[in-house]
Amino acid sequence: DQPAMVLRLCGHRFRLGFGRRNMCTDLFYLLICASLFFLVSIGFTNTLSDAKAIDRMPALVLPPLPIQGNEHPFEERRRLPVEKVDGSVDAKPFPVLPQLVEPVQRVLKAPKPPSDEERRLPPAQSSRGKTIDGQPYPKLASNGQFVPMRRIVHLDLKGAPYKAEIFPEVFMLLARMGATGVVIEWEDMFPYEGMLKTAVNGNAYTMKQVDDILSSAARHRLSILPLVQTFGHLEWILKLEQFAHLRDDPALPQVICVGKPEAWELIKDMLNQVGRAHAKHGLPFYHIGADEIFNMGTCNETASLISSMAHSKDRVTLWHIGRTAQHVKDTFNTTVLAWHDMFAHAMPADLEKFKLPSLLEPVLWSYAEDLDVYLQPSTWEALRPFPRVWGSSAWKGADGPHRFHSNPLHYIRNHESWVTQFARVWRDFDYVQGLIMSGWSRYDHLAILAETLPIGVPALAMSMETMMEARPMNGRYPATKDVLQCSPTVENGGYVYGCSFPGRKIYELVNEYVAQRKALEKYRTEDFEVNGWLSSHAEKYAVSSAMYINKILPFLEYHSMPMERLYEDLRREMSKMFFDDAVAEFLETYLDDDMEWLRRKTKAGKAILARKAFPRRPYVKPRSARVEGQEVDGVGG
Repeated sequence: DQPAMVLRLCGHRFRLGFGRRNMCTDLFYLLICASLFFLVSIGFTNTLSDAKAIDRMPALVLPPLPIQGNEHPFEERRRLPVEKVDGSVDAKPFPVLPQLVEPVQRVLKAPKPPSDEERRLPPAQSSRGKTIDGQPYPKLASNGQFVPMRRIVHLDLKGAPYKAEIFPEVFMLLARMGATGVVIEWEDMFPYEGMLKTAVNGNAYTMKQVDDILSSAARHRLSILPLVQTFGHLEWILKLEQFAHLRDDPALPQVICVGKPEAWELIKDMLNQVGRAHAKHGLPFYHIGADEIFNMGTCNETASLISSMAHSKDRVTLWHIGRTAQHVKDTFNTTVLAWHDMFAHAMPADLEKFKLPSLLEPVLWSYAEDLDVYLQPSTWEALRPFPRVWGSSAWKGADGPHRFHSNPLHYIRNHESWVTQFARVWRDFDYVQGLIMSGWSRYDHLAILAETLPIGVPALAMSMETMMEARPMNGRYPATKDVLQCSPTVENGGYVYGCSFPGRKIYELVNEYVAQRKALEKYRTEDFEVNGWLSSHAEKYAVSSAMYINKILPFLEYHSMPMERLYEDLRREMSKMFFDDAVAEFLETYLDDDMEWLRRKTKAGKAILARKAFPRRPYVKPRSARVEGQEVDGVGG
């Protein structure tokens, strides 16, 4: 044992040194050894006592440790067992190991004081007896982290809407992933009647197709939530001359003039027509949008409202959102959802005045990779008046308006960050109802197409698995592999062959095109010959060196052949899933520039080779003397 070891060492030291030095030196060594013996004995006795005391203690149950921002994002940590709602423990407690004795003593003797933010938080509401859809609330993963019980996938039909026959395949896929419902944002694809009929898309679904779509979702046990924008993002209506007089700002077709009685009638008509179609198949929630009101108060009617409400645009916003929510509740006896951003900064007294906490449930949306930066605690604090809240992440359409190919890591990180957010705040509300996983097709109605559904499917599957496991997956997604029959990469522009989901060939072709485009871009900007002898000048005047043109044309063919193949294959595959106008728009937006450059350069090179002679210089007239259409030495000027 340790005290005996000290005595042996000290005795050995005295046998070697005693009598060889003076008395003072020997006494000094004796004092040191006695001190060491005393300190070791005391420490050993205390360790035995504490260990025996801990050994007699019952198994210690601590809440799960939160994911800290400075921990590795993919590190899987062991957790102590978590006490469930019914008081049971979801796992056998870990045995008390010697290396855990000291940390446990520190926890028991010196608990960490709460932060200033935590002191301001009210005590957590008891979760006993709470349920969501008949299941006990909250649901915690094996690591003790919060799992959203409602996982709702948003389908945005304002860009590249799917053909009606595609929906059953999509719903089957979502159900297998673990989704519990869908939000359908119909926009101009809904077959509106009456004054709205003239704004409907020429490819809009028939009412029978709408019924079939909703029936299919119900058969796959997915709850169905309609989303109808009721304030901003109304470009699909306000862009038309017939409805331009309802704009808040005559120059901007985004926001409706909420002060106009005619505008209010139009909003109610939209809500009623969509609501009646959904009510036949179940209408548990109704989303009224109401985000990103970028301008308000230009039209006279709304300006008068603002003036009558203490010159407060915020109060007019709350008033309109409140009356819209009240109309939906009164008409359909359902729960109303609205995006959070237009009332998250409102004064609590104003929220109560317009009854928003009792009329709706806010959906707090944020699509960034690091929500600690973009979603401040003050935002959650501002939503405290609402007993029930939602979160909203993104699985496509939130990585730049022109992102059209795969970048799953961006969306996975967003969901990993949502895991952290939920772990921090779920106790602060009566219910965190769930997560709406947004899949935008455009940033707004007038923007270009972003990722289509097949491009986003792998990101959605991996993000869903992240939320259901409530932890980073360290690049391993077994559930995703089971659902998609492949292990998709998370890299920007990366893809794998052989997956199984609707539109998987589109996923492969688009990302293959991205790789080809990168090679073409490098060739266009860096190649010695093509920039030196087939420039825009050489192309315009058909003047260059045949020797170099003969070198360039094979390289143009090398890039053209796969691009032409991809262009035709994409046209064919996309036509199976999307309407013709969406296919044409996608090709025009993302492929036509490259294809046109290759075709133009090839044509110019062949024209140069066909010439037998070239004009003498100067054959380019100064700009001040040039006349459009005039020929110089037989070459178009």
